Formats: sequence, C-alpha cells, structure tokens
Amino acid sequence: MDPVTTGRYQYPNGYAVYMNRSGQTINPFTGDTSNNANPLAHIPLP
Repeated sequence: MDPVTTGRYQYPNGYAVYMNRSGQTINPFTGDTSNNANPLAHIPLP
C-alpha cells in the first residue's frame, strides 16, 4: 500500500496493521480484535 500523504490521517512512511487469519484487525499486544477507530489499528512506521 502506498503511503498516505494527504488528508486528515497522514502516514508519509506508511503504516503497519496486525490481522488475524480472518482478516480482522487485532491489537498486537493482546491479540484481541479491534476496529479501525482504535489507535493501534494503524501503527505509523518511522
């Protein structure tokens, strides 16, 4: 996926998303499923 460089949520270096086998976003620390509103849903890359 290309970096998002415009709009409200910018990730100029890209971002990481942890997902389970079903394609659901998960919290990387607990393994629980979460929604896209969770700050840990998109982890900015340095």
